[in-house]
Amino acid sequence: MTTPSRGIGALREYLYGEDIGQAKIEPEGPIIVGRLGKWRIIYEVGPRGIKRDGGLRFTPPNGFTTPQFKEMTAPGYCKFRCSNEDVSLVPSLVEPVLGYTFLPASLELKVQDSSLVEGDSIEIEYGWTPSGIPGVQAQALSMSVEFTLSIDSAGEGNWELLPDAPTFDVLPEEPSFIWVTCPAQVVTGGGFSVRAVVRDCFHNVAPKGAPIPKLHMPDGKTESFRQESPGVFICENVVLGARGVHRLKVSADSLPAAHTPPTKVLDETPERMLLFGDPHCMSGLCVGEYPRPSTAREIVEYVHAYARDCAGVDFAACTSLAMRMDEAQWKEVTEAANRFSEAGNYIALPAYEWFGMLEKDGNKNVYFLDDQDIPKLDSRSSDSDHPEKLWKQLEKFEGRVMTIPHHSVSAVIGTRWRWHDPRFQRLVEIYSCWGNSEANGCERPLVNPARYEGQSVQDALEKGYRLGIIAGSDTHTSQPGFSNRLRLKNAWRGGVACVWAETFDREGIFKALWERRCYGTTGARIILEFFLNDAPMGSEIKLDESAKRKLMIQAEACSPVHKVVIIKNAREIHVAEPGRESVSVEWIDPSGRERESDYYYVRLIQDDGEMAWSSPIWVDG
Repeated sequence: MTTPSRGIGALREYLYGEDIGQAKIEPEGPIIVGRLGKWRIIYEVGPRGIKRDGGLRFTPPNGFTTPQFKEMTAPGYCKFRCSNEDVSLVPSLVEPVLGYTFLPASLELKVQDSSLVEGDSIEIEYGWTPSGIPGVQAQALSMSVEFTLSIDSAGEGNWELLPDAPTFDVLPEEPSFIWVTCPAQVVTGGGFSVRAVVRDCFHNVAPKGAPIPKLHMPDGKTESFRQESPGVFICENVVLGARGVHRLKVSADSLPAAHTPPTKVLDETPERMLLFGDPHCMSGLCVGEYPRPSTAREIVEYVHAYARDCAGVDFAACTSLAMRMDEAQWKEVTEAANRFSEAGNYIALPAYEWFGMLEKDGNKNVYFLDDQDIPKLDSRSSDSDHPEKLWKQLEKFEGRVMTIPHHSVSAVIGTRWRWHDPRFQRLVEIYSCWGNSEANGCERPLVNPARYEGQSVQDALEKGYRLGIIAGSDTHTSQPGFSNRLRLKNAWRGGVACVWAETFDREGIFKALWERRCYGTTGARIILEFFLNDAPMGSEIKLDESAKRKLMIQAEACSPVHKVVIIKNAREIHVAEPGRESVSVEWIDPSGRERESDYYYVRLIQDDGEMAWSSPIWVDG
């Protein structure tokens, strides 16, 4: 028996069986995302048969309607029969277990009264309704899917996966909108590229019938895009000659016009460049989804190719669970980070997720500067099953590794901020498609059960932890940089980490994160700068008690800004409502020193609900 090649977390707990049968599906597909369908799954028993009290489990693809057998007129109804009249099938639903399967519920059919022998068959009509109208809705993610069958041949509760389970394609919908990206800063007269991706209403890349976009320049002329891959277009060597901030229009036949995020045109190369990335993506190596059963190498390469080409981010990481990766898969992660990193174009960060439940202070992503001879530490291993043990194991990499907590307010896998090591824990992920962990009462709260008291980002800052702020997607669809899906279910839109880096390479990005010259957004590519007496976000400064505290915020947003809020020591102390895309706020804090150490950070909210959070600035006496 062998382990499954597809890396969905649940399936990694099982093995493929031998001589347990075969299955086919009717119709064989494909189907369009989100459409209604019904399928007949025909399973033929293999040489080992199925003894009494054994059975079959049918698990539809994640994101399809949950199967059920009680209400004929309700979605997901399953009608089933057995060719052996001496056998009765007793149905039940097997619910997924958090942290173990992450798959939808399975329909279990237990064999009773007799046994099944080779050649007997079981048919399941998934989505059957009395009216004949299909009763199953397909998932919203375009990919190849598998209707998983597992068999308990001996009736002892040992379930084995059926090899070559039925698969077919879920295809994108028709094109619905254009997603456009470009650099945040360019130099006058210097060429740069604009990337346009045609997507469907569910945000999948929509290659079929995708119109070729046009870029509208400030002088009224248009530039042509070329197709880089199906549904993905690029306009190269774009030149802007006038200083200032530009938001260029992009149009395409039959689709709404779009605009680029703000681009600042400068006279010379800036001291620090603004780069956008998604440092948090779950993949098919663990509890994520991947567009087809495949090898570890192909999964990791898909993650980075999607981030670079379809999401247009400058950097990303494939953060699969360390405890579900073997060493060969970890090697594929690190080698891909090396292979995909190209200075000035795209950077891949070697990383994984250390999985801790609430009692272990939650999940942390581990990021390395290097991609050679770096350890994969398992949260179940006795030498790394606690945050302090994790940091002890990482001591020889000090300064070249970071551990970043995320969704800290989760009531199940959140962070109580009981352990902290500033040598490694430099940042916190404030937001992802799971939601916002900033503070109780925040916008876009966590979609899962949450406990904000004692676990929020503000709680960590109030404890004196000097944590910079980033965001990420934490998508479970192997698609970093542009996603709103948790294991194929819609959630908040994924976030973006924004860094002010001295160089566009891994060293420069890692250093900017380490120095907390970074901020997070809900996905919008907002340009945000925050200073206190000329010290940038992430700084630790000392001021006399009588010294003025002048705060300056400059932002270029993607839609008019509803609010700019300055937070000091976990409370809002100043609010501006500019109502425009270009924002400049100057304010002197009249209260001055309140503690031995005060901290300030900025929250920006656009009219369309998109948000940004700066890293704090700490002022010591």
